[in-house]
Amino acid sequence: MPAPPRLPVVFEGGLVVLDSAQTAQATEILGARRVVPAHHDSRTHFTQGRKELEAAFTAAGPADRLDPDRLQRG
Repeated sequence: MPAPPRLPVVFEGGLVVLDSAQTAQATEILGARRVVPAHHDSRTHFTQGRKELEAAFTAAGPADRLDPDRLQRG
């Protein structure tokens, strides 16, 4: 699976967005009670979609915090 985008001219080449696993980790670190995924499906340039997002959150533990309505809409 391709890595999240990095741009050499922005953030000194750092990540522009988080991948699914990093988002699940950030959920834990921040203590987020609800996660509303945005921009995770419906575009051909996305490398991870709903399936990967749900899998990452299930593996990391906070799957119950994903907003199920937003996941269905994509």
